[in-house]
Amino acid sequence: MHCVKPKKILETKNTDPRRSVLAIVGDTQVGLWVVRSLARNGLTVHAVVRSEQGQAAHSRYASSAWVLDSGPSDAAFADEIEGLVRELDVGSIMPIAEGFHNALIDLRTRFEPEVHIFSPSRESFDKATDKDLLQSLCIELGVPVARGMRLDQLMADGKGDALHLPLVLRTRRQNIKGGKVPWKAAYAETKEQLNNLYEQMRDFPENVVVQEYHPGVEDHVQILMHDGELVMAGDYIGEHHMPLAGGVTVQRVSCRHESLIADAVRLLKAIDYEGIAGVQFHYDPATDKYIFLEINPRFSGGLPTVIMAGFEAPFRLWQSRFEPEKMKKDNYRVGLRTRILGGDANWLLAQLRGDALPPGEKHVGKLKAMASFLWNTGPWTRDDSFLWNDPKPFFVDLRQMVKKLGGQGFDIVGN
Repeated sequence: MHCVKPKKILETKNTDPRRSVLAIVGDTQVGLWVVRSLARNGLTVHAVVRSEQGQAAHSRYASSAWVLDSGPSDAAFADEIEGLVRELDVGSIMPIAEGFHNALIDLRTRFEPEVHIFSPSRESFDKATDKDLLQSLCIELGVPVARGMRLDQLMADGKGDALHLPLVLRTRRQNIKGGKVPWKAAYAETKEQLNNLYEQMRDFPENVVVQEYHPGVEDHVQILMHDGELVMAGDYIGEHHMPLAGGVTVQRVSCRHESLIADAVRLLKAIDYEGIAGVQFHYDPATDKYIFLEINPRFSGGLPTVIMAGFEAPFRLWQSRFEPEKMKKDNYRVGLRTRILGGDANWLLAQLRGDALPPGEKHVGKLKAMASFLWNTGPWTRDDSFLWNDPKPFFVDLRQMVKKLGGQGFDIVGN
């Protein structure tokens, strides 16, 4: 490992290790806001980034920044993290990407109780990331969910017509060894398209879940659970995505849908989930109906929106361990819009190119797409990186945006 931002000599140094956090945050806006949320509330935050271009490494809120020589699946990872923990004298480790959660869960006994790992239990993590299991759980609990099954089951003799077209295909479990699909979602509107997709995944169809496609917008709910109960939730709707056909949200607006929050909490309680989770639904504003999609056992990609709307999710997560008696519900602002400038620029280019869309959707039109992009340059839409008192990460991201412009994929959590 090497340091890319020397440790600050703080005027008022935290002598209590519990108030010092090693945040494994990567290079993106999500990690930047984890650092900001913790530090603005009085904690000392040491950031682990992927490269010297990591946004958190350039934030005034990071007390130091580090790049590891090993990844979470490498044998050297445990020793490297332990060495950093001892050098910095931190009381907790807070990761954001699922790969780091997966590795640190297995290392929990090596660090705790002296150093707390902000990850769910192994059992809850595995349940939360098993889409096939969650579909069965939704049916049991009465949570709306699309009909579906594993790809190997669907393609078995005599079951090819068990589901109605169009269909959406996703990886069933990301955090296991073996085959994973190379996209977030793919669609089959005909049997020929389904057969073609099956040929691409013939070696691992048991790790692909297939569901009937339901139209709507993505509604994400960021949930904090403590002692089996909801502490707070913040949700948002994805307005622009990249790629267009099932990608991450690059422009969002905060909202409040109590029925979705209630069902998200029911699911998390059913798997004994503690800590932070992002629960995703498909929501149809025209009918107010929705279906469950998945649980992400981590901060959601729209964390900047959630925090700017009022839910200090990273700090409340830290409090749930070290000062639960001080936790409170923040006021959550509805209608706040934020975007990733580079991601939204790629959304515009994708609309102009005519990239593939989910079934039944239409491109917004070139003039309308350009007008939307320019309109949201105004102050009524906040940027995911820019803060007046912490501007440098935005300009770091702006330089990187040029390199990413025209790309057809986008990753904002480092998975």
